[in-house]
Amino acid sequence: MNKISKLRKKVNNFLFDHYYLKRFLHETFGVLCGALSAFIYAFGFCCFTNTVLTTDNFHMVTGGCSGLSQILALILNMCGLNPSATVIQAIGYTCFNIPLAIFAFFKIGKRFSLQTIGNVLFSSLFLILIPKTGIQNAVMNSPVFSYQNVIYDFSNGTPTAEVVRHSIIIMRVIFSGCCTGLATAIAFKGDISCGGVDVVTYYISMKKSTSVGKYSIMVNAGICTVYSILSIIYTKEFPTTLVSIFMSILYLFVTSFIIDSIHLRNKKVQIQIITSSKSMAEILISNFPHGATISTAKGAYSDKEREIIWMVVSSFESKNVVSLARKIDSHAFITITSLVQVYGNFFIRPIN
Repeated sequence: MNKISKLRKKVNNFLFDHYYLKRFLHETFGVLCGALSAFIYAFGFCCFTNTVLTTDNFHMVTGGCSGLSQILALILNMCGLNPSATVIQAIGYTCFNIPLAIFAFFKIGKRFSLQTIGNVLFSSLFLILIPKTGIQNAVMNSPVFSYQNVIYDFSNGTPTAEVVRHSIIIMRVIFSGCCTGLATAIAFKGDISCGGVDVVTYYISMKKSTSVGKYSIMVNAGICTVYSILSIIYTKEFPTTLVSIFMSILYLFVTSFIIDSIHLRNKKVQIQIITSSKSMAEILISNFPHGATISTAKGAYSDKEREIIWMVVSSFESKNVVSLARKIDSHAFITITSLVQVYGNFFIRPIN
């Protein structure tokens, strides 16, 4: 572990002296995150989301620009047209993202906006290419995700067959939510987004300095409601629509859970350090862009004076803080507590 730390330190020192190389690597990392994110999203939509959308009478809505594209496709169906869901998804996903990209350019950052546009274009490209590669058919027709390959006779509509069928559909929804959530979280790791509602929720969470997932659910709930109302009008099958709403809610919750589990930028923790080192606080605030509070206490067992240091940091910084604190004082007693919200001047690295 020490060898890895030393190598990382050497690399950081080298990049510190080579600004343009560091910037090039940073931009390249963003492009790679965007391409990987786009592929995972397109794979999830083509292989899982689309299979739910084309299963019997289910009409699951995915939210965001994808959900708006689905609403557009549903409206076209109501008008007597029958467009390809994948083509409408690719075209609508790009068109709906144009005004949001402009918003991101002025409100979040130029790099964030440009990299997000690249991610959206990658997504549209993969949405068209993946069905042509045969991957979609292979997943859709696999025994795991296709109830048509199960030994039960679904034409009889037996209770056992219906349970298996609905279980497989639920499994598709969960895998679809995992792919979308993972794609969004990977994009956020590269300081970009997948476009759509992610831009809006990212902006709100950045201003309020809190998690992204809950805002994503709030916005997508409105899109889900509109789609459900139109679906009831179009299909005139209220019970089936209720099942579809349940599938949509499950999809949104899985997506939000994955995002908040991986994207830790706006999650904060309080670190409490009990130490005998008088220089601990000074070294910590010299290495991290956060303040600290010190109080003096006396140990009940040792009857010796100790310093208690309270420090609030982002979740992804906590490991580094603890590592540095233990280097300063190997006998320090450290506790970490998760926080719901922080009010005041808490520094968060700005987005370019």
